[in-house]
Amino acid sequence: MGSLFRSEEMCKAQLFLQSEAAYSCVSELGELGLVQFRDLNPEVNAFRRKFVNEVRRCDEMERQLRMLIKFLLC
Repeated sequence: MGSLFRSEEMCKAQLFLQSEAAYSCVSELGELGLVQFRDLNPEVNAFRRKFVNEVRRCDEMERQLRMLIKFLLC
């Protein structure tokens, strides 16, 4: 099994995935720990990306859970 050190031999590849399958594919690749992802649109503002609504929903859920835990512990 290889590593992600600089001296390790690597190759660059580009994946084209359907939107519906992209999350699970990227998640699986990330879990393997053998892939590095590169942002191909660094000039795009973080708030203008496709996934921003999902991130906002997660932030809101996290906020609600913190409040619930705080309420239950008091």
